[in-house]
Amino acid sequence: MKKRILVSVLVLCLVGIMCGESVAAVNWKWVHYQPVDSMADNLSKSMIKEIEEKSDGQIKFSLFPAGQLGDWMEMSEQMMRGAIQIGILPVSPAYNKALQIRVLPYSVMNWNEAKKAFSGENPFLFEILAKEMDKIGLKALGVVAEGFGGAGFAKVPDFDVVDPDGDKRGLKIRVPSGNQAFESLAKELGFIPASVPWGEIYIALQTGLVDCQIGGQPYNTYSSFLDITKMWVQLNTHFQHSFVYMNKKAWESLSPELQQIVQETTRKYADTSYALAEAEDKKFMEEMEKAGIKIVAPTDEQLEKIASKIRKNTWPIMEEVIGKEIMDNVLTELSALK
Repeated sequence: MKKRILVSVLVLCLVGIMCGESVAAVNWKWVHYQPVDSMADNLSKSMIKEIEEKSDGQIKFSLFPAGQLGDWMEMSEQMMRGAIQIGILPVSPAYNKALQIRVLPYSVMNWNEAKKAFSGENPFLFEILAKEMDKIGLKALGVVAEGFGGAGFAKVPDFDVVDPDGDKRGLKIRVPSGNQAFESLAKELGFIPASVPWGEIYIALQTGLVDCQIGGQPYNTYSSFLDITKMWVQLNTHFQHSFVYMNKKAWESLSPELQQIVQETTRKYADTSYALAEAEDKKFMEEMEKAGIKIVAPTDEQLEKIASKIRKNTWPIMEEVIGKEIMDNVLTELSALK
């Protein structure tokens, strides 16, 4: 009788161990919206390989690049619901307007400021955004730099587009849908803002629905709108970046040891993106120029004039969207950053 009980206990233990292993092993969807062989794609592959190896196969991924599962806003929402577990994407402000702080115009003006604010010893903008993402069921792991924003024009204007006080003659500029930060920016620059989803920018430029587009960096325009662009203006409107982030419940399902592997690996590769993105901005402006696109690079003085106007007139509007407490925190930290 005792022997029979002992055998039963051993069998139950083995079943428990086996079940435990099968529960721990996951196969998650990893997404991004950039083209195959882009920086985001290569970083994704590196992160996936290292996490799979370090976790001894307890975490596996199926990679869906280039927006295969929808545009970035759709995939961001799918991640909130848990249909997608992890990826490198911008974060949608659709469910938390405070997340528009991500693209607060002229918050950081150069690469040194961007690194300090998002990945340095006091990455205050990362921490603010991570806290807001947590509220909608997302776990922020790191920031992947993509470049500094500018504007791509379907025709070369016959006026100074860099002068923030100049007459823009009714030109319509594409801005991301539902984003007050970009809409306010466009108005202050003298353009008429028009909300157009990312996937519809090309046809909007081609048909004249808009005259120019804003919201991306040189790589975006080179890779997606090269043949429809006649002029690129490097306005440094915002620091373009994506987060490495994941569904919060999926994150919480991991053991502390696996969480550490995911966190350390994603942060390590994300931190390499700043030098890569800075080089890409330069490279793709050069490539656009070779392709016959007129490149306009404003001076530091011109950028400061634009930034001063935007901060004065747009930031108070953004306080209403983002919230006074967050905005006050950002302003305090930005003052110390300059």
